Amino acid sequence: MAHDGAFTGPPHIHFDSRAMQPEQAAEFWRDSLSRSWEMDIEAHHAPAFQAEVSMWRLDTLIVGTSIFGPMQTRMRREANIRRDQLDHYRLILLREGQFHCDAAGQEVSLTPGRFVLTDMARPESNASCCSSTILYIPRDLLERALPRPVRLHGASPADACAGLLAHHLSALVQGLPGISGAEAPHLMQATVSLLAASLAQSPDNLEAARPAIESVLLRRARQHIEQNLADENLGTDAICAQLRISRSGLYRLFAGLGGVAEYIKERRLARVHGILSGTHERQNIARLAQDHGFKSASHFSRAFRQQFGYSPSDAASQSPPTANPKIEAPSASRFDRWLGTLSDRSHVGD
Repeated sequence: MAHDGAFTGPPHIHFDSRAMQPEQAAEFWRDSLSRSWEMDIEAHHAPAFQAEVSMWRLDTLIVGTSIFGPMQTRMRREANIRRDQLDHYRLILLREGQFHCDAAGQEVSLTPGRFVLTDMARPESNASCCSSTILYIPRDLLERALPRPVRLHGASPADACAGLLAHHLSALVQGLPGISGAEAPHLMQATVSLLAASLAQSPDNLEAARPAIESVLLRRARQHIEQNLADENLGTDAICAQLRISRSGLYRLFAGLGGVAEYIKERRLARVHGILSGTHERQNIARLAQDHGFKSASHFSRAFRQQFGYSPSDAASQSPPTANPKIEAPSASRFDRWLGTLSDRSHVGD
């Protein structure tokens, strides 16, 4: 696997077992992890081995996704710890499947949406067959963000901040390929602050995490709005109930977007515009307006013209947009070698 130096986003590596025969891929993956983990796959499962891993370096963090199957057992023993000298924390956020972990006697079985943090300087064993989001954090970076010493090996919080962190990481992974070098340090700091707030809440680290928390809440609110644009009951009360926040908190989130009601109206108009301009088929404009929460066709037409500068019928005469060209994924390099440079800022461009 060769590193693709032409990739202009964050440094990225990728492994997909489908490029090899299953038994060959299983052996390759076992060998690539051998310094850090002893991996066991039952012989009769080797022909069904699958693994797909994508990792991005986000300033001093490594963030990515993995899919593994069938059930694999990994053990990180004292010999592995002495051999690789990795001094990081690793977070596993389960998306689907099974993940069971024994962190020096702290046993954790994850359910989708939950995460566990483990200390790579301490022994650990785990068994997994799952899809997950993974985060590697240098020890000093996380411990400086905590207000007091906390037991971190096997920590698996289930509070509100932990739920927000899970949403944050899912959205972060989706946007990673397009993140610029200038954005990476800010996203790294927001991620670490939110993780610290979920592990050891205090006034100071909750305040440090507030921008990240509000960003996640706003993203969830916008997702809820997008999924319910045709619901005539969509409004402040429904969104507050969904997010479990106060009206004042919701108003604060949308202050920079013109307010909650204005944002909902704009998104409904954009949805109708997309329908009208995205097909050559004739559309019933009055019905579309009614289906998207507008009480009258005249009110809809005025709002539409105000937002777009032309009438709904003009939008209907536009041609459907052309699809964006497919962007090819970058090639990959050995993850075991890459992880070893996590704390070394001089290797960020490797």
